[in-house]
Amino acid sequence: MSKFTVGSGGVEITPPFHVPYLGIDPRHAFFRQVHDPLFVRSVFIGNRQTEAMIISVNGIGFDNHLLGHDRNFTAETRARIETQTGIPQSHIMLTSSHIHSTPDTINFRPLTDHPGVGAWLEQLIDRIVDSAVLARHNTFEAVLKIGRGEVRGIAKNRRHDADLDEELIVLFFESGQGEKIFLLNFACHPVIMQVQESVSADFVGVVEGKIEALIPNTKACLFLQGACADIDPAAGCSKNYWDVYHMGMALVGESVKIYSLLNLVHGEIQPNHLSVETVAIALPSRPLPKGDDLAALEAKAKKCDASVDEALWRVKEGDQDFLGEIQVMRVGRAVLAGFPAELFANFGLKIKEICKPGIGVPIGYANGYLGYIAPKSAWEKGGYEVMVGPWSKIGPDGQAMLLSAVTKLVNSTGAS
Repeated sequence: MSKFTVGSGGVEITPPFHVPYLGIDPRHAFFRQVHDPLFVRSVFIGNRQTEAMIISVNGIGFDNHLLGHDRNFTAETRARIETQTGIPQSHIMLTSSHIHSTPDTINFRPLTDHPGVGAWLEQLIDRIVDSAVLARHNTFEAVLKIGRGEVRGIAKNRRHDADLDEELIVLFFESGQGEKIFLLNFACHPVIMQVQESVSADFVGVVEGKIEALIPNTKACLFLQGACADIDPAAGCSKNYWDVYHMGMALVGESVKIYSLLNLVHGEIQPNHLSVETVAIALPSRPLPKGDDLAALEAKAKKCDASVDEALWRVKEGDQDFLGEIQVMRVGRAVLAGFPAELFANFGLKIKEICKPGIGVPIGYANGYLGYIAPKSAWEKGGYEVMVGPWSKIGPDGQAMLLSAVTKLVNSTGAS
């Protein structure tokens, strides 16, 4: 029998206007209106042996110390979901799409310094948990099919490197009664609507909403962000909603084509294999300014140079190791590999090779946020992604260490 038990739940999480987004100057700015709402969507997947949950939040990501250094956002959310659903915490993947027109939950500036934000974060956990509970209880039996396509021309490498992954991966569950759940994976920063005063889910919102509306009886569509650290929309940060719409619809069009072709030609039904493995590894800090370099930074700060504040905060954070969780979830022949970081495109392409003959699905911003994981070539070239700041926690050896660890994890779980 190749059927899974699946379910979905969605809850709106549009923030109140006292919760700031990540701006430029000032770094924390405030929304004045809502262009389109934000949601958390959860998908439950089970077979007779195992249960798992995938959660996708219309957000920028979650620093696990959002609520203080004595607390862990992902761990607390997972623990509550386990209590209410019975799904093991290690089998829960909490991801974000890295949408920049959403609150600064990656904590570049201390978010809870703002009045009322701590209470809102507690409510956000409530809503994520509610979404997961709905997914666990609103279930049906379904088969899984997986398709792959390409969407060319909508994304670019913002560092002008050759690496670019234009593959769109579509997983969809479908019941005998036509109920459907979609999981989509593509790599691109949702920054078309970056740094403006309207809440928006950017092109991700178009993709999720249009799939749910266009394909009959679709219960949920989750966008799972890929290795997009150095990938931006070809439209740039235009703040033009028509660019958002057309980019989203390009992905919707390819998704609909993949779905229809797989049904038209009776595409392969995936085995109902489900397994989850995790490992936590200590990742070494990036080099931090010391001596004269640090003194120069401090002197700039005394002159009210706000641009160096975040560099000093990163120095204050220290050069201790950072614990990063790698989570590998096998669903049929798909190998969903989640990482708590911004992954470069070449990393995502390597993950896809490592996972063969399975179908590798690299997922960033999963179960925490440790900033950019840059390859050594990026460190040699320089640029924003490797500058000192809260976005750069891990040093030049981080990518190789993650690749080694995920390779062992994929090999230990065997081919699907």
